Amino acid sequence: MNVSPRPLLPQGPYLLVDDSVRPELSLVDKARRLLEGGARVLQLRMKHTPPRDALAAARAVVALCRRAGAVCLVNDRVDLALLSDAHGVHVGDEDLPPEAARELLGPVRYVGVTARGTEGAKAAKAAGADYVGVGPLFGTTTK
Repeated sequence: MNVSPRPLLPQGPYLLVDDSVRPELSLVDKARRLLEGGARVLQLRMKHTPPRDALAAARAVVALCRRAGAVCLVNDRVDLALLSDAHGVHVGDEDLPPEAARELLGPVRYVGVTARGTEGAKAAKAAGADYVGVGPLFGTTTK
């Protein structure tokens, strides 16, 4: 039973819009292409984008997602999620803890958490996460 005030994440592809992949394309263009391809959830990952540009991109991608009936989650940055009116945030080990993200975002927005295994997933659920992401997407020496 879902007792959360927010619905479950939409069924369908959950894809990342990353500033380090296909850098010749803007984040907005990448998001548009993914939405046209059927993405239902976009995670906006902007590790190399300056803050002002990141805010502008987040606002534009959130608007695209809303028009497409999709969900936009901002990776790592609760501040950008709030300022862009994103649907939520996805946090990792070095970001704000999920409890703090939930406190700032309130009960209506999504909070996703990167988990390293079963115990991490249980801890994320106890901290108020709506979902967990498991496994590295990019090559890493720590995951």
